[in-house]
Amino acid sequence: MSLSFLAAFLQYEVNVGLASYMSLAALGFSGLLVLCGRRRGDRVQHILSGGGLWFAAMVFGEVVSYSSNDTYSVLYGIVFIGVFFCARLVVQEIGLPNVLRAYAHAGFVTATLILVSGRQALLANEPGRFSGGTRAHPNLLSFILAGYLPVIVWRAMEEKERWRKRALILLSMTTFVLMFMTGSRGSLAAVLAGGIALLARAVGSGRLHRFRMNRFHVVVFLMMIPLVVMFLHQHNRIGHFEDFLYDFLKLNSTQRGLKSGFSGRTGIWQIAFRILRTHNRWLFGFGYRAGDRLVGTIDNGYVQLLFESGLIAGLMIFGSMLRVFYLLWGASRLRENNAWTRYYIMLWCMMIVYFFNNISTRYLFSFGSPFSLCILCLMAGSRQELVGGGMRARVMQKVKASPHVVAKTLAWGTAGTFRSSAE
Repeated sequence: MSLSFLAAFLQYEVNVGLASYMSLAALGFSGLLVLCGRRRGDRVQHILSGGGLWFAAMVFGEVVSYSSNDTYSVLYGIVFIGVFFCARLVVQEIGLPNVLRAYAHAGFVTATLILVSGRQALLANEPGRFSGGTRAHPNLLSFILAGYLPVIVWRAMEEKERWRKRALILLSMTTFVLMFMTGSRGSLAAVLAGGIALLARAVGSGRLHRFRMNRFHVVVFLMMIPLVVMFLHQHNRIGHFEDFLYDFLKLNSTQRGLKSGFSGRTGIWQIAFRILRTHNRWLFGFGYRAGDRLVGTIDNGYVQLLFESGLIAGLMIFGSMLRVFYLLWGASRLRENNAWTRYYIMLWCMMIVYFFNNISTRYLFSFGSPFSLCILCLMAGSRQELVGGGMRARVMQKVKASPHVVAKTLAWGTAGTFRSSAE
């Protein structure tokens, strides 16, 4: 699974048409390994116990693609159905926590590769948007980094060894800086929205009231206030920082500014709505990936979902995503500060980043990036596999180890139950 997530990013570095299928090949191989195991009968029997709404929507979209006589759309739908089966098999076998751990490992490698390959552009302060020395578009690069950021922060919180924890904290800060350097306002706004939502939940639940500082920290904080105020007022530092943001993020640009209609995206959205209205395809859409040929690049996941899948399948797909978000919302409302709570809050923040980011990108329902592929794995999980049901509480009571050790040593057993790795 780590290779599948990593290959979804590395496909943009290879000028070969088959490279786009490397991540799918790794995912298919993982599913094949599950079918070669001794529990393959049980896995196949429960293959539709999770993500059934998603699967029904994909089959409906495949019927629409077939009726439109678009060969590419039909083949795309067949591959998509195969992605569902492979993701479902893997989730049943190793569980979503291990899938997220594999996703985190791919995030470590990806962020490090982008930092190494783009070090010259960072040090030289070259004009233009940062692409990390890759062939990927800066918006896509930022979308990938925004998906990895919550997981890297989560792993930094769970790490107990001091040097690893510091390394992961540094890597998370570096990932945010790299994402900012790409100049993608959509990904930056999505990450900030996730952080603000998390802060609002912390304030609402009273968790900030439990935060304590010793006297030394209070004294240092009080001494820093006048120094910071003097620094900001000297030579109008606040005004300079505002000018830097407007210039770097191109907020005043005619092409990418605040008055450019999302960099011309709204004009494309209007064309898509006009075509839907002309052909009266609101309910069924035009089939998978028909928007790329009939409209162009629809940089809005929701408009693209409506154009290609229609209201029926589109609402089913979006409802499946909202189902995941709702379950994670309920699971992350626990008062205990343990590893499970942090795990569910991380997934909840990831879904917020995903929903907000797709306002200006077209990766809401696809498998072309590791972030989208990870969300599809979440959609393929059943309720018990996603939030654990009551089994999680029973395991936490029986195990005497620390929450970090519990989260690290527990794995999903058969039929969505937990079992220790020692078993």
